[in-house]
Amino acid sequence: MFKSLVTLKDLIYPLFCISCNTPGKSICLPCTKRWLNQPIKSKIAEIDLYFTTDYNIENSQIILAAKEIGNKSAINLLACSIATSINFAITDLKLNQPINLITIPSRPSAIRKRGRDHISELLAQVIKELSQINVQAYYQPILFIQKKIKDQSNLNSEARRKNIESAYRVNGSVISQSPTILVDDLITTGSSIQEALRALRDAKITIDAVITACAVGRNSLIR
Repeated sequence: MFKSLVTLKDLIYPLFCISCNTPGKSICLPCTKRWLNQPIKSKIAEIDLYFTTDYNIENSQIILAAKEIGNKSAINLLACSIATSINFAITDLKLNQPINLITIPSRPSAIRKRGRDHISELLAQVIKELSQINVQAYYQPILFIQKKIKDQSNLNSEARRKNIESAYRVNGSVISQSPTILVDDLITTGSSIQEALRALRDAKITIDAVITACAVGRNSLIR
């Protein structure tokens, strides 16, 4: 009976890929594979940057589904992408474990609107993914927003830079002197990452690598 109801539901409300709209699964296999490539290595603010896929229209749908509606398949895919890049960076940079993970904080208004803290939820899944490949990592949410900032999605690169200038502060310190990685789900202009690096540098915290699931045009990020 249950299987019949599931089949009926699928006929009435067919499942489509949230990335490319292909019927069948919430995220189809070709779209999934784009996020599981060998990580790309670039640089941002002279620090090594790792990510598995470029930002484009299709990939933006995964980011939005994870961030705005808490789609579990999308969150898990982003977490897997980030964990893959962290593991790659550990080997590439010969980093010791455990690893400290610091994230770009979400705006309080965005957390209220969504009813959840997307980045904290994402990092919890990243930690789980890392534990499955025997990578020991600790989430260190020590970056906080200290001024009112606008939603950056509709701002150009210069407006983003001004909007985010002096926006972050560090409250606390990393638990140990272990290697420390800065993580975000998406990098476009890089303004938020560079502001975070400024705040961490002022707090005498060294960042060994920057990891994101998805980034805009790798060449534009090289400094």
